[in-house]
Amino acid sequence: MVVYLPRSAWGARAPRSGPGGLVASRVSGVAIHWPGTGSTRPIHSQSAVASALRGWQAFHMDSRGWSDIAYQVAVDQAGRAWVLRGLRMQSGANGNLTLNQQYGAILLVLVTGEQPSSAMKATVRGVVADFRRSFPRGTRIVAHSAIRPGGTDCPGPAARAAIARGDFTPRSSSETPMTPAQMTELKNFIEARNKAYALWVHKALTRQIDVSNQAYTLWLHRQLSRQIALATQSTPNTPVDPVDPEPEIPTEEPIPFPELPPEEETPANPEDGTPEEPGTPEEPDDLEEPPNPDPDAVPSAPQAER
Repeated sequence: MVVYLPRSAWGARAPRSGPGGLVASRVSGVAIHWPGTGSTRPIHSQSAVASALRGWQAFHMDSRGWSDIAYQVAVDQAGRAWVLRGLRMQSGANGNLTLNQQYGAILLVLVTGEQPSSAMKATVRGVVADFRRSFPRGTRIVAHSAIRPGGTDCPGPAARAAIARGDFTPRSSSETPMTPAQMTELKNFIEARNKAYALWVHKALTRQIDVSNQAYTLWLHRQLSRQIALATQSTPNTPVDPVDPEPEIPTEEPIPFPELPPEEETPANPEDGTPEEPGTPEEPDDLEEPPNPDPDAVPSAPQAER
């Protein structure tokens, strides 16, 4: 299950009146986007991603005149999912009104030359699975460049290659990306289970070896005592008793597997790192929401919110 950071986590402004929700019967799938700023400076820390989202929202609302930031959900390199408009709301990022009615919009927080991380891919698969649960007909996963009239480089060569490989396609309906805290919890549980099982095996084997040793010791003692008695008392014509067969090892009741003590919850450590000073966001790759926008107009980038 994907855990979504709410709009308050990145300091979103309240949206203006917009196009409303998606209609399930019209939805064909989701389009994958990137910011397309041309920068190579990574946007990895939580504070840096939040600052970038505020800058892009300000550009879309103040320079473009749109109702909100254009995308539905953003996914960063750490695998965090951020609520932008929300999966059920119509985006303004795909190129025109028809495309915005047909496709959702997932923003990959990637910079130029950066490859999507494993955590990003896993979370995107989870977001796509959530989108499909709301819109069962929306099974397509496309690059923005594959549908936008007039062409675009969005979402960049690395993301397009990932789409072609199926990296963003849910592997099963039950796939749920794990957070780092969940992976640590699972690792600790497996280690504790292995230790408990090793102790149980050791006790069981020790008990069986002790029982076997006692039985064979008694059997050997009886056989040696009989052989000695026969050797000292028998005459050449005295028949010798046959040797007793080896004793059967008594079967013990299996030792019950021990119950594991409940795991103590370990609170997640707050994210380390020094917040980055928000810079001036650059214009995302051509985004359109109102009818007949001028895709060639490039307004100057707004200052980041203070």
